Order: sequence, then C-alpha cells, then structure tokens
Amino acid sequence: MKRRDFINSTLAAAGSAALLNSCASSSTANKWQKGESRWPICLDTATLSGKIPLEEKVELAAKAGFDAIEPWDKELKKHIEAGKSLKDLNKKITDLGMFVPSVIGLWGALAPDKETFNKEIDDHKRRMAMVADVGAEHVQVIPKFGRKEKLSHDNAAWAYSQVCKLAKEYNLTPAIIFLNFVKGLERMNDAADIALISGEKRAQIIPDTYHMFLANSPANALRHLDKDFIAIFQFADAGHEVQPSNKFGLDGKRVLPGDGKLPLVDYLKPLKAIGYEGCISLELYNKKYHKLDPAKFLNEALRKTVNVISQVDA
Repeated sequence: MKRRDFINSTLAAAGSAALLNSCASSSTANKWQKGESRWPICLDTATLSGKIPLEEKVELAAKAGFDAIEPWDKELKKHIEAGKSLKDLNKKITDLGMFVPSVIGLWGALAPDKETFNKEIDDHKRRMAMVADVGAEHVQVIPKFGRKEKLSHDNAAWAYSQVCKLAKEYNLTPAIIFLNFVKGLERMNDAADIALISGEKRAQIIPDTYHMFLANSPANALRHLDKDFIAIFQFADAGHEVQPSNKFGLDGKRVLPGDGKLPLVDYLKPLKAIGYEGCISLELYNKKYHKLDPAKFLNEALRKTVNVISQVDA
C-alpha cells in the first residue's frame, strides 16, 4: 500500500471510530428522565409550601417524576416530632424510585470564629444525625446571617474542616454554599477559596445559577472546577426584573427554568464539559408558586426543567 493511501485509510478508520464512540457516548449519556436528561433532577422541598408535610412532598415529587429530593433540616425535625422515623422515610423515598443527594443544612456551621463554632457543635451533630438517617450523601454548610463583618476565609476554612471531621461519624460529605448577601461569601470563588484553604481531601462546594447571576459570577467559571468538587448544582431562573445585587431577600424572585432572563444552557454546558454527574436541584423560593395546585405545578416545573436541560445535547 502506498504511504498516502495508508495515511488516508488510517485517518478514515480513526474518524469512523471517533464517530462510533461519539454516537455511543450520546446514546448512553442521557440516562435520566427517559433519556431526556444527562443529570438526575432533584426537587428542593422549599419549592413547595411549608404547610405541606415532608412525606407528602416526597409523594408529590415522585408522582411528578423527579429523580431525587432535597429536604430541609427543619422538615426532618418536624417529621421526628410527629412521631415518625427518618429511616422509614428514606425507605419510602427509595421505594418510590428516588434518592436524597443533600439536605439543607448546617446553619451557621461556616462560623466566623472558633468560639461561635464550638458553642454550636451539639446543634451541628444533631442535624447531621438527622441528615444521615434520611439517607443523604451531602449536607450544606451555611454561614451566619446578618453579620456586618466580612467573613474571614481562614476562620471559615477552619470551621469547615471541623465540620468535615464531625461528618465522618455520620458518613456525610459537607459542602459549602455561597450567598450574594453574605460579605466574604458572595461569589462562587469565595466558597472555592474556603474549601481549598481547609485542605480537606473531599472538600466540595454548591454552585447555584441564581446566586452566580446575582454576584456576577460568570457561567464559564464552572469549566475550571473538577466534577467531584461539586456536591449538587442548584438550579433556577431569575425574573426579568431582577438585577445583580448583594441585597438580602431576592430569593423570592426565582422563577421556573425558561420563564426568566438567565441563559441557563450556558451554565449547564460547562457541567457537561467537565463530566459532572450529580443532581440538578430545582430551587424556587417564590411564594407565588405556593398558591398553585402542587401536583400540577410540579408537573410543569419538571417539564420546563427537562426542556432546558435537553438543549445541552441539542
């Protein structure tokens, strides 16, 4: 065979193999939502009214077709106070075909100083015990609210490392959130910096499309994260009237995916690029949705979320 023919045939074979691999990859990538999503879709339970008991929220989410559910610690506490078992609830969630990736959360655990952290260790342990019982893998580590002082990254990193040590007893992986209204923790890079300073091998953060927008954190910044650095990805659109801001109280302006102004696909494409495989968690704290029929609302919410996600592979 002539050298030129050999090279051409080799290139053709390589091209065919790449095409086959690409086709195989695209056919197996979307394994959730009947092949329409490459990620499991989770429901943050605060998306529904607080008047609805957690167990009912679980049933509603499962009926709508969500893959996972992300409850809040206060709901777990109410469930226990009602004389019910969180381990039984976890079994029910599993039996309904869902799982619990994360729970919100360890309030104030990303403490501003050692004294504050040490005073609240028992509260953190109590919450982690509940989170473990409901079968979650991650727990969100949340800062103190309402402080005028900027959060020290060194102090917060120390607190986070202590949380990680405590969490080993409960087989949990804590992850740091960031919030536009918390000084020193407004941006995704603040959460990442604290996680890196901590030196924890399994340090993780929780990106959020809405808070990234409010703090002017670019979507492409996600491309620089390792896929295992992300515990869960919080997902919501922003109302057309919302502007980037560090003001408190803007979470109520979250809207259903596709109903707002955010280029949500631009946030998802970097996740695909880095190979992220965790949950996309729909997080809406908009009280206007609480007035709607919860079953019909969740059907619409899931449909719109899937519609946005499906565009990543279009």
